[in-house]
Amino acid sequence: SSSSSSSSSSSSSSSSSSSSSGESISDADGSVLDKIKDLEKQIESEERLEALKFNKDKMNGGDSSSDEGPQQLPEVAAAATKESAYGGALMPGEGSAIAAYVQKNLRIPRRGEVGWSGQEIEQLENLGYVMSGSRHRKMNAVRIRKENQVYSAEEKAALARVNYEEKQQKEQKLMAEFRDMLQQRNERKKKMKS
Repeated sequence: SSSSSSSSSSSSSSSSSSSSSGESISDADGSVLDKIKDLEKQIESEERLEALKFNKDKMNGGDSSSDEGPQQLPEVAAAATKESAYGGALMPGEGSAIAAYVQKNLRIPRRGEVGWSGQEIEQLENLGYVMSGSRHRKMNAVRIRKENQVYSAEEKAALARVNYEEKQQKEQKLMAEFRDMLQQRNERKKKMKS
């Protein structure tokens, strides 16, 4: 019985030493847990605020003045806008590819003519060769329609550029007239003062 009491006292002393070190561990754990709980509360409140802001923006028509979230690259947006300017019924990239030839004043290659220069094709046609892209009425009609779509879009863009340049020139002329008028007025004021 004495051995059992000594073992129990040794176990109680070991448990008391572990409980004192356990208290320090639990105190450290408690402060860490408190910090974690505080962070969780902060995150929850931020998420609530963000959700409220999102709902408010959605109720106001969906226009959010902030630039948060993924944004489309400007080059991609410009290309998408330009591609749609050529009209419908064109394959992706087809309008800009045709427009590249139009802008360089080159002949638009037809099916089977890619890799040949416009002069080479013209020489072959003058010799009597018929290019495969010119044989089918329906394909020819589709090609002509697509080319005309691109030509009209390019003409609109060129006209818009000319109008813009004319407007800029008018504004510059008007600004120059205003500057001259202000300079003359300032000179008159200086003469009147002296």
